[in-house]
Amino acid sequence: MRSASKRIEYRELVRFFKDTLMAVGVPAHVAEVEAEIGAEVDLCGVHSHGVRLLPVMVENIRNGLTNPAPRIDVVVEYPASVLAETDRGIGRYVSAVGMDMAIERAEAYGIGAAAIRGVAHWGRGYSYAMRAARVGMIGLAFTNAIVNFPAWGTAVHSLGNNPMAIGVPAEDDGEPVVLDIAMTQTAIGRVREAAEKGERVPLGWGLDAQGKPTDDPVAITDSKRFLPMGEHKGSGLAFMIELLTAGLAGGLLCYEQGTEGRPSDTAGGSTKLFIAVRPFGNWLTERVASLQNHLKSVPRAEDQGEVQWPGEGSYRRRTEYLERGIPIPLMLATDLEALALDLSVPLHWQA
Repeated sequence: MRSASKRIEYRELVRFFKDTLMAVGVPAHVAEVEAEIGAEVDLCGVHSHGVRLLPVMVENIRNGLTNPAPRIDVVVEYPASVLAETDRGIGRYVSAVGMDMAIERAEAYGIGAAAIRGVAHWGRGYSYAMRAARVGMIGLAFTNAIVNFPAWGTAVHSLGNNPMAIGVPAEDDGEPVVLDIAMTQTAIGRVREAAEKGERVPLGWGLDAQGKPTDDPVAITDSKRFLPMGEHKGSGLAFMIELLTAGLAGGLLCYEQGTEGRPSDTAGGSTKLFIAVRPFGNWLTERVASLQNHLKSVPRAEDQGEVQWPGEGSYRRRTEYLERGIPIPLMLATDLEALALDLSVPLHWQA
């Protein structure tokens, strides 16, 4: 039976990611950050937000929609917070700088915040919450997005799914706990990935054009009627994250992005907010371990699979894929091979 994927070593994927971006004019120091963050997303098994986005990034850079060498200019600054802007800046690099700005202020004041407007797709919010947690901080990351799902009670897409991530450090030899969620029942990228693979999806992820629940991902992507998590709760959270990002920073709201010549969230129209909190004492990591152990010790619901703390699945896949290589779905592998050929960038799969 033919394998449904091709495997690639993590460092090879980082190298390919970086060389590809440099081939279209991304400076080496920017491409390096983009590559490290982007490849780690695939290392965690979340292929919808990792190297899958690379062909679109290349196209946006080639077409002048995304700035490959962004400046980040301070607009307003207070002791513990800062508002900055960039002109359609490449997303992962700008987001990493944004979280670093928040961390720097948290080191000085106990808490720090950085809002940046005019940013392209950041990949996965997990990356920036983890960035703070790895240096001993609590990290929070928020972004707004172009309208892509119906607010609860509406029949057309009217809000962005506006992801958020929260990271909490663990003990020295432990993995940080990281929650990464969008306000739709599942990430839109996961529905699109299932559509590409010809798979079905669980009922409750979205509706068809007639407003009926469906397990057909193509019907959901065609109707754009992705359901909010928790019905009105997910819709309400998306609305508030819109205000925490674009509202706070004076950026483009969800329905303004991609209209009247303005950039979409993918190209560089979104706003991010990064918050870092310095722990009050050394007991936080012990409390993290205690809560993890508690969760593992309680009786399991037999019909819901294994209980996991937030980020545990990513941690396990990272550990496995570092040893065995990252499995890249065949359709994505074909796209990457075409991109490599187009840009004359080597791409080496595992034997």
